[in-house]
Amino acid sequence: MRRFTHVAVLGAIAFILMRVAFSLPFLPAFLKYDPSEVPALIATFAFGPLAGLSVEMLKALLVQVLGGPDPSGGVFGVFMNLLAGATLVGVAGWYYLIEHTKPGAVRALVFGVLAMTGVMIVANILLTPIFFGIPRAQVIALVLPALLPFNLVKGGMSALITFYLYKRVRGYLYEWVGDRAVW
Repeated sequence: MRRFTHVAVLGAIAFILMRVAFSLPFLPAFLKYDPSEVPALIATFAFGPLAGLSVEMLKALLVQVLGGPDPSGGVFGVFMNLLAGATLVGVAGWYYLIEHTKPGAVRALVFGVLAMTGVMIVANILLTPIFFGIPRAQVIALVLPALLPFNLVKGGMSALITFYLYKRVRGYLYEWVGDRAVW
């Protein structure tokens, strides 16, 4: 039961962190970074990939119910954020299960960032024209100057923050959960 509580708390923290969204100076203003994947990555490394995916789902649900930081994206924006976070967390989490070491964590984060970047480029090319009526050629023209660097920076920043924070909060998570067999 404690694990569910911690996933819920991390989901709420992820929802709050979405409000810290900001544009990166070298990219279009509509692409905003928020550190909301960090709690999901921490849950993934602490409790496994399903916990991290649960944090992402809870965050998306809270955004839909309570409203997000930028309502202009609507349901599509929430879906794209969920897709990005779930890809990052899922890939990183599954790899970390295979190689549960510090170098494995680094590789897991790198693989997660690369997978998220690839998935989000494809998703933007396929879905943005449908939901926003933007010509597909215009979206494709944004891949190299905007979508590729944004997703690499977004995933990279979340990965670095997670790598820095995880060891510092892991002990608290151990204490709170009480089930050390999980670790």
